[in-house]
Amino acid sequence: MSIFKGLEAITQENFPLGPLTTFGIGGAAEYFIRPRTEDELREVLARCAKAQLKVYTLGRGSNILVRDEGVKGAVIQLDPETFGAVTIEEDLLRAGAAAPLAKVVAEAARASLSGVECLVGIPGSIGGGVRMNAGGTHGDIGQCVERVKVMDARGQTFYRERDDLVFVYRSCNLAAPFVLEVELRLQKDGAKTIKNRMQKYWIVKKNSQPMNVASAGCTFKNPRGLPAGLLIDQAGLKGALVGGAAISRKHANYIVIKDKAIAKAADVLALVDQVRKAVEPRFSVTLELEIQVWPNP
Repeated sequence: MSIFKGLEAITQENFPLGPLTTFGIGGAAEYFIRPRTEDELREVLARCAKAQLKVYTLGRGSNILVRDEGVKGAVIQLDPETFGAVTIEEDLLRAGAAAPLAKVVAEAARASLSGVECLVGIPGSIGGGVRMNAGGTHGDIGQCVERVKVMDARGQTFYRERDDLVFVYRSCNLAAPFVLEVELRLQKDGAKTIKNRMQKYWIVKKNSQPMNVASAGCTFKNPRGLPAGLLIDQAGLKGALVGGAAISRKHANYIVIKDKAIAKAADVLALVDQVRKAVEPRFSVTLELEIQVWPNP
């Protein structure tokens, strides 16, 4: 591990990534590194650049499928302890990038602050949530973002302010590879009102999505405002099974793991291919992945 000599405390080789994703499957990382400070992250990036190692950024793995052969290069996950704090000052919530969205929602509700209830039931981190503008029918995180602290590939840190951020469906204009901290501007509301709203959103999710099985959420983006799940359903693919993975019968835009003992990333990718081949000729729509596949050829 000469590349990361002196950083052995935060670096592991041939590290299995499947357990760090909500799919729970996939191969290993050549190097897995969990920086505890900005300085450690800066040093890791410098060494990766010098060794010409490809860098992957991992949050809570809720939107990632790792191929069975794993990934060459360095997978970097910010330490959940040191980058996971949540603080609140009046109507401003500040969270480290590794803070789970569930924690952000709970802390906001505890402070009688509204604006993030739409994130109920989403298992990712706030860093990843901002990058993909997480949300659903009832709104998205982008509507609350005040400021984001990021680090670029050269280790330089800077802030992106609200006026300079653009949030669209499942995306934003953040180019820097690492989100370090997020500030959300929320609104005061009654604690009971917020709780009722959260319960309502949770019930809707629970009734319409397969929350109790391993998945990475919606597999495909909704094309041109059309529900991808409806297109997949109408193509007759609900329940389609490949190996240990299947298209959910509850929500056709979810690929779920039916049997983790035999499931492979290749099974999920086979279903992705099957869906695209069925939907495109019938509806003249090419479905774009919402999940990220590592490595992406």
